[in-house]
Amino acid sequence: MRLIKYFIFLVILFTSCGNDNSFSVTKIINGNTIEISNGITVKLKDVQNTPENIKILERYLKGSILLYDDNNDEITQFSSDQISAVIYNSDGDCVNQLLAGITQITKDKEPEIQYGDSTTEKTTVKFEHDDGVLKIPVMINGVEMYFIFDTGASLISISNTEADNLYKLGKLTDNDFIGKSQFSDANGDISEGTIINLTSVKIGNRVLNDVQACVIQGQNAPLLFGQSALQKFGKVSIDYDRNEITFE
Repeated sequence: MRLIKYFIFLVILFTSCGNDNSFSVTKIINGNTIEISNGITVKLKDVQNTPENIKILERYLKGSILLYDDNNDEITQFSSDQISAVIYNSDGDCVNQLLAGITQITKDKEPEIQYGDSTTEKTTVKFEHDDGVLKIPVMINGVEMYFIFDTGASLISISNTEADNLYKLGKLTDNDFIGKSQFSDANGDISEGTIINLTSVKIGNRVLNDVQACVIQGQNAPLLFGQSALQKFGKVSIDYDRNEITFE
């Protein structure tokens, strides 16, 4: 895939328990400092110590984590019992970036959602039946695509083809690439994917900002509208008689 050669953060996340390079968090010391499983104290680089950060760390630092230095080199050996690092979790999230973004944009508020011209807080879109699945129109960074409505998918997923097209159109930039991870599908098959940030996800008259998505290897990978977008709505309902899905 041509996108990868432009990819700044080439982070390969190994989530198995047998990986010697991964660690787990044993203690959250404060809003920007943790203790990991080998007893090392890690301060999250470029993250401020705020009370709001503690809840965010509790949410995103479950399972295995990897540590990286300023040069984006993985940290596996320690010359001190206190270090500063960039942390990636097993979902491919850069925790440092999440903390910076969430505390600056929302703090105690819900994730930022922009509304269209409509004055109502809900929007309704028509769906199409296609081989037993529901497909809905979604604008990704200003480009319309048709996604499978999938409440079981953790992230919005697109294929190499769509990601490559967005990059060519200037709708994705180098800074939108976050990391790489592995994903298991419903059959238990493992696929490698690239985690990206979508600046704008518009469905109906609602616009969601800065939504994480996954680019799955393979040109025929399905487009899935998953929980990284759906969880930003309070309620989602399906009307099969009208072929409509309402987001509010």
